[in-house]
Amino acid sequence: MPLSLGVIFDISGSMKEKLSVARDAAVAFLQTGNPDDEYFLVEFSGKPEVTQDFTTDVSRLRNHLMFVPATGMTALYDAVYVGLNKLKDGTNTKKALLLITDGEDNHSRYSFSNVRDYIKEQAVELYAIGIVSDYNSALATGRTGRATIEDLTDLTGGRAFFPESIYELPDICTKIAVELKNQYVLGYRSTNEIKDGKWRRISLKVHPPVGMPEMIVRGKSGYYAPVSGNHDH
Repeated sequence: MPLSLGVIFDISGSMKEKLSVARDAAVAFLQTGNPDDEYFLVEFSGKPEVTQDFTTDVSRLRNHLMFVPATGMTALYDAVYVGLNKLKDGTNTKKALLLITDGEDNHSRYSFSNVRDYIKEQAVELYAIGIVSDYNSALATGRTGRATIEDLTDLTGGRAFFPESIYELPDICTKIAVELKNQYVLGYRSTNEIKDGKWRRISLKVHPPVGMPEMIVRGKSGYYAPVSGNHDH
């Protein structure tokens, strides 16, 4: 299926030494698509900005990333929020965001819970690459920055990667591209017909045939029930 995807790219000061490799990995990822895929770019440091509107021309995103300086704070939640908003304009049914960052939010107007609630309402897959460049990284194992990113990606059925070297980025981008292009779409009719607008969790399990290795399943962790049009009930 054709894809509408936003790249959320961290250009804060800490990314200075990683920009060129991260940019090349992102461009390689974009070039795996088909002609009907469309992309936009959000760059963020102290505040996010949509620097490239939806386009099928990958070179336009590459040109923007080519000359960007790395400076400023990290408004990560605001950037994801902007990306979710922009994705609503996408023409394709399948929608996704790719977040590339090396730090924890420290400059957003929106909170983690704001973004978490908003992303639960969307039919969007969030993939994230959190670069763990040193021992003190906010994205290291057990740190809150890592946990928040994992929480967001798990909600959407996406996936988070935390490479310890920027040179792992091209391989990770290839894996994400393959996952986005090779998925099953499952549907079901809920036995709960109450239109109460409440969050409903989904548990998805797989029973592999005998002799097959253990399999990992990822999918949306829930959805909001519809709301009745009749306000008397």
